Amino acid sequence: MKKIVLVSVLGTAAIANAQTGLRTTHTTTMDGLRDARKQMEVQTENSILEKLEAQRMEDEKKRFREFDSLNFSVVNDGTQTSAPTTSSF
Repeated sequence: MKKIVLVSVLGTAAIANAQTGLRTTHTTTMDGLRDARKQMEVQTENSILEKLEAQRMEDEKKRFREFDSLNFSVVNDGTQTSAPTTSSF
């Protein structure tokens, strides 16, 4: 009878150790997957930011070219105009 109980206790301990090992392996695997997902999200966000920045720079260049292509000619005929002044007493 003592042998059966001892085998039963040892068997239960072995199963518990195996389950703990599985939990540890499962936790380690989940941590690895979680870290990989976080890294992928960071890479995706960086890619989006780089594309947005490149588009912003292209838009700035386009606006500059359009502004630069405008022909601003200032005619100065020697006369000066002044804005009317108002005085309050």
